[in-house]
Amino acid sequence: MNMKTLKKIIIWLLILIAILVLVAYLLPGTYKVERSTLIKGDRGMVFSMVCDFNNWELWSPWSADEDSTAVIENIGACEVGAVQKWDGEKMGKGEIKITELIPGEKITWEMGLEGCSQKMLIGMTFLSEGDEWLLTWKAEGELGYHPVDRYRGLMIDSDLGMEYENGLQNLKELCEKLPDYPGIEVTTFPSGPGLSVKDSVMATTGIGIFLGKYFPALFTYAMQNGGTPAGHPYAIYYNWDPEGMILMEAGIPLAGPLEGKNEIMAVQTPGGKVVKASHYGAYDESYIVHEALNKYIMVLKMEYAGAPWEVYVTNPIEEPDTSKWETIVCYPVR
Repeated sequence: MNMKTLKKIIIWLLILIAILVLVAYLLPGTYKVERSTLIKGDRGMVFSMVCDFNNWELWSPWSADEDSTAVIENIGACEVGAVQKWDGEKMGKGEIKITELIPGEKITWEMGLEGCSQKMLIGMTFLSEGDEWLLTWKAEGELGYHPVDRYRGLMIDSDLGMEYENGLQNLKELCEKLPDYPGIEVTTFPSGPGLSVKDSVMATTGIGIFLGKYFPALFTYAMQNGGTPAGHPYAIYYNWDPEGMILMEAGIPLAGPLEGKNEIMAVQTPGGKVVKASHYGAYDESYIVHEALNKYIMVLKMEYAGAPWEVYVTNPIEEPDTSKWETIVCYPVR
């Protein structure tokens, strides 16, 4: 190749580069991605799957499964200011933070990546569509002035849009497996000093007799010995055999510690991380919430951390209408 030909090639390359740069600045300087899906289920439960970063590994298109080198850290739960940080060879390094939160309606995040000065604004909205929820996932941001970023902007809708579609499909499949029971939540239940009695009873006939005998006895013992009841009575169920014997514990919380006597024990009331929900109705109908909580734990692949318990919020002597009886059911999990 002679020098003249080489000069022509260089000139044409420079012209081509100049054209590409010029075209880049004529391309849009912003981007917007939007995908939607319909999900059937309890709105609060669907919302919690999205709002709490600890649940993202169950449905997010980006996870440690996609990048074995990734280290993911969640700070905070379903609240403004909660952050997820990650660092991996494939996923890169970055963080996403909740900046706006309207429970059951809207979540807004801000995402930043190391080496990128522009932030991505992300939002998800929840709208009622009959007995389903329309979830719309959006992302938008600035592309800056670098020509390469402008050209990359042409592919954001297809690339990020596909990941959004995968994530929404995962979320739909997950949520539609969850029990359609209102008010299930993962939370921390407080523990404190208390009194209790433990014994084995017949599941079919002994529970009501056992609780009817020992709840009044525990309250009376506390009052007669300087103790102060400080909450609702509870019962722990260590095993369940509907046709046989079960080991259970009836207890009451106290404002301060008090020594027990004979069968009455000084204890710490059950507490810690739990999956819980409230049942409104007669006690013999509470199996509905137990089934729902067990299904929730199974679908989310949680690990049980002890025996479940019930907290009896309503005093049946004061409220004869069983439909108004509230029972909080708690399953401890890790």
